[in-house]
Amino acid sequence: MSATGTASPPRIRYGPTLVVGLVGALAVTVGVAKPWVTATARVPGLPTIEASVTGADLAPLAGALGLVVLAGFGAVIATRGWVRRVVGILVVAAAAVVLVTTIHPPGATGTLEDGLAAKGWNSGAYSTNVDAWRWVSLAGALISVAAGAAISRYASRWATMGQEYDAPTRNAAATSGADGESTEMAELSEADVWREIDRGRDPTHRDEA
Repeated sequence: MSATGTASPPRIRYGPTLVVGLVGALAVTVGVAKPWVTATARVPGLPTIEASVTGADLAPLAGALGLVVLAGFGAVIATRGWVRRVVGILVVAAAAVVLVTTIHPPGATGTLEDGLAAKGWNSGAYSTNVDAWRWVSLAGALISVAAGAAISRYASRWATMGQEYDAPTRNAAATSGADGESTEMAELSEADVWREIDRGRDPTHRDEA
């Protein structure tokens, strides 16, 4: 509360939060489609065998939920009030699942070995290397969780799509009314004003047709 007793405006702003959230969601959707892990096997007498698997291969749920998160941030623009808060909560939940599956992708070992086997690997040791796109997906999920939490917290204080146009319309109507009254007053001469007053009428009042 400020010194005047009015609530201070939220520090988390609508526009920047939405932009950051969209960037995070895009990072997830793009990162999931790229290689996350590369496996390398060296078999005596054969060339080095390498197999890369994408995030969608390792964690199909992350790919699907990444699109859900992206659509959720788009829905924030067109919603308001409690509906927008619900959208924020759904974004947090979906992004959290993406985060978990990015850290611990299910079935990673089997998917990598299937990729190596498809290129001639039978058995034996192999090394793995985490690609940068996996970290991009991880960062995008973290950003999406934070932005979704901000939306669910501050949604009721943020303007909707049409509100920014409502106030100017009302102000314009009020201004038009005031200008019309001033014009009517200007059309009355001083003699007409006094004549109306003598008759006990309000010179500023005009009966509607």
